[in-house]
Amino acid sequence: SVVEPMVTSTNGSNNGTGPTTNGHHNDSSIVKIESMDTSDQSLLVPSRVTVRSGVAKRAKEKGLIMEQDIDGLEYSSEEESTKPNEDLDDLFAMSSKKSKADMIITNHDKIYYRPFRKDFYTVVPEIANMSDAEVAAYREELDGIKVVGKRCPRPIKTWSQCITSDKILQCLKKYSYEKPTPIQAQALPIILSGRNMIGIAKTGSGKTLAFLLPVFRHIKDQPPLEGDDGPIAIIMTPTRELALQTTKECKKFAKLFNIRCVAVYGGTGISEQIAELKRGAEIIVCTPGRMIDMLAANGGKVTNVRRVTYVVIDEADRMFDMGFEPQVTKILDSIRPDRQTVMFSATFPKQMEALARKTLYKPIEVTVGGRSMVCKDVMQNVLILDDDQKYLKLLELLGLYQPQGSVLVFVDKQEHCDELMKNLLRNSYPCMSLHGGIDQYDRDSTIIDFKSGDMPLMIATSVAARGLDVKDLILVINYDCPNHYEDYVHRCGRTGRAGKIGYAYTFLTPAQERHAGDIMRALETSNTPIPEELKLLWDGYVQKMEALGKKVKTGGGFSGHGYKFDSSETQLKDEQKKMQKVVMGLGDSDEDEESQDIDQQIQSLFKSKKSIKAKGDAPVLPNASTTQNEEASSTTTVNDTAAKLELAKKAAAR
Repeated sequence: SVVEPMVTSTNGSNNGTGPTTNGHHNDSSIVKIESMDTSDQSLLVPSRVTVRSGVAKRAKEKGLIMEQDIDGLEYSSEEESTKPNEDLDDLFAMSSKKSKADMIITNHDKIYYRPFRKDFYTVVPEIANMSDAEVAAYREELDGIKVVGKRCPRPIKTWSQCITSDKILQCLKKYSYEKPTPIQAQALPIILSGRNMIGIAKTGSGKTLAFLLPVFRHIKDQPPLEGDDGPIAIIMTPTRELALQTTKECKKFAKLFNIRCVAVYGGTGISEQIAELKRGAEIIVCTPGRMIDMLAANGGKVTNVRRVTYVVIDEADRMFDMGFEPQVTKILDSIRPDRQTVMFSATFPKQMEALARKTLYKPIEVTVGGRSMVCKDVMQNVLILDDDQKYLKLLELLGLYQPQGSVLVFVDKQEHCDELMKNLLRNSYPCMSLHGGIDQYDRDSTIIDFKSGDMPLMIATSVAARGLDVKDLILVINYDCPNHYEDYVHRCGRTGRAGKIGYAYTFLTPAQERHAGDIMRALETSNTPIPEELKLLWDGYVQKMEALGKKVKTGGGFSGHGYKFDSSETQLKDEQKKMQKVVMGLGDSDEDEESQDIDQQIQSLFKSKKSIKAKGDAPVLPNASTTQNEEASSTTTVNDTAAKLELAKKAAAR
């Protein structure tokens, strides 16, 4: 018998009940299969199968709440909305990519912003009665504070001189904050006075508390959040770890006033972050990239910055060096212009100052303990070792210091991190690794175990060098030498915090001699004796480079890769403008003498036809050969002029 079943399938699929066809069909396709004669009646092979393909209309999955269904209000693509395996993270990533281009540009001239107060500071008589000489002497005691800016408030001596809340004072006492650190003593009066500030202080100096304490007074003075109001304060950090640590510190005080604080950062699921933002939060601690995603998602309905009046940019130098400047600028441009903005950092290269002053209006710059230096409580040691000696020295130091507290070992690459961890485990040293290749959940778990002391030894790349605050960290070992000054400062700054003594050992191989100069500079600035071996290594490198005719310089690090904003760039820019004027025939008759010299140099490229002929040996009497020479000379002149014009245009473009 012949069986001719009609099998209808979707998109060419029959779920294993019959033959399949490759591709999609508009109407139908007929697949002919040769019949097989068999005595077994249980095997019935169809001789013809008709496959009809169509579009499956799958019902929308149930169970998603409105705040999770991010693209439900914006996108109606059936292909996007009918994939059952798409999780919320994929939906958000797709939504944020499409929304970024449509992010609303804020026109502040057309928006009415409710007035707010930002000056809460009243000088107590004890501080007001100090003479200028006494203030200068007190700032010198506070680790040599230097202040740049007009009408800067004087530094305080006790918490109660600027903090009036009994709840905060009790909380400070509970967590053993006995008196303000130097940066806190000067920064708190400035911020509570409503001034914009740039704070430069060494690691472990208490910068976080300096910008957190004023935010609570700022928030409590304003009306509570209503409806779809966004946050009142935004704190931007460059890394996830620093965002989580700042959030933890913030919640210690926020719970006293029923203030909500939310961490918004990338590398993890966003469903919980969106839910918290939809419920409302007065403070957001964020990384810039994820914050822009949140502001753009769902047409700006997740959160907004209409109520923001207080902005903090923490670790500003690292923020810009990591390329976050466009994101930070975009966020700041969408916030009301009369906001209060505070920048804090451990290092502040001079090239960063111009960028900082573009985002802050008349800021006060406070520098504590120099531009960048290792804390005086860190005992620094530099060892010149061969590669095969480093591991044995590491084991020796672990045996000496690990019984006293936690140990953090820095390497330069992820593979070195995992390799060193395996070697230590073989030698019965329980440890964990931390680097950018590890999943965010595992990174958080590793940091929690290390901070709690459950795992007292951690191998890490510089991803952990910023903002990691471990209470009983006794030793930092730079197993691989840091490649610039700022990285060395921040690695060593993980220990010796809050007035406790810490130790830092740096392993330097002869092949890494180019980094010896930065380490010597770090030792000099912190008044630490420089080992003789380190001096000899650096002197040998300098002599070697000078023999090759190369200039040796130290420094670098988090200084950005763009404009330097110095006089040489300004002069180069002016020369390019003047060259373009000459090329385009737009010279200005009112140019000064310097510009005339430049113009003359450029104009010398374009010699007239007459002057070129005068230099030639053309005969005076007009004859046939003279005419030919003139034509040839004219052609040469035109070609030379065109070539030089093209050269000048390229130079102007450069």
